[in-house]
Amino acid sequence: MDAIVLAGGFATRLWPLTKDKAKPLLPLGKREIVDYLLKEIVREDRVDKVYLSTNKKFQQDFERYIESNGYSNVEVVVEDSLKEGEKPGAIGALHQIVTSKNLKGPLLIVAGDNYVSFSLSDFIDFYSDGDGSCLAAYDLDEDPSQFGVLEVRGERVVDFEEKPKEPLSNLISIAFYILSERGVENLSRYMDEGLNPDSPGYFIEWLVNHEEVRAFKFEGNWFDIGTSKGYIDAYTTVVGENTFVSSEIENSEIKQTYIESSKIKNSTIKESIIVGNSEIKNCKLNRAIIDGKKLVGEKIENKILSNKKQKQKN
Repeated sequence: MDAIVLAGGFATRLWPLTKDKAKPLLPLGKREIVDYLLKEIVREDRVDKVYLSTNKKFQQDFERYIESNGYSNVEVVVEDSLKEGEKPGAIGALHQIVTSKNLKGPLLIVAGDNYVSFSLSDFIDFYSDGDGSCLAAYDLDEDPSQFGVLEVRGERVVDFEEKPKEPLSNLISIAFYILSERGVENLSRYMDEGLNPDSPGYFIEWLVNHEEVRAFKFEGNWFDIGTSKGYIDAYTTVVGENTFVSSEIENSEIKQTYIESSKIKNSTIKESIIVGNSEIKNCKLNRAIIDGKKLVGEKIENKILSNKKQKQKN
């Protein structure tokens, strides 16, 4: 079995924090987001080779990350894109790797910005114990309409719709799959038919009508770190304590916050991310992400503030 980690997005919903940094490489405590997942994949004996798919803009960042962690069986594969409008889409990028590397399956496919609490080994066992392809599924306790929503009968997925206006359940797909050999063949068939190359969910919606797909339902923690809320929720749950890296803290009350290369004085801060040589004085921050800002006497809640420009032009 080979594995592909999808990390080619530009994370525009987290801009400007991710303007110059790939979302999977954002810190989650003293590790990168992607490291929680990649370390487990690398340790799995049943995975032979790992391909990490990214874009030209973040290629060198991922190559440095791979080298510094000694992941000798991980290869960075680069999409020919420097901005959002040039992207081939997640399925398009996946198909490029399958074709260029002549991959036959089975194939583990995961999104690099996912955090899950279940064991990868258990997921592979689940695939091995049945037929066809499989996906990981999570019962979401909020509106599921921005995800791929599925209906199951036993383990089998009997219906799937990507981002439905009227969801048929709260059971969602979390971009964590194993494609069988037939599933990999069907990926090429899907692309040959000129279908939507963007979100993996559109391919899965098509796939459930062409082969058996089973759902690995799990409980515990899952975070889609695509928004400031998702990022902070992941930090407070997974790390759950303060993390200070190369920072100066003076006379401040701080809880469940990540601070890197910044100065904090006379402030109260809760559940926040502060990076980029920020300077915070006499402030109250709650669930804020601050990047490279100098703030004095501010009260900030549920916001991203950065000294970088907000928009990326296509």
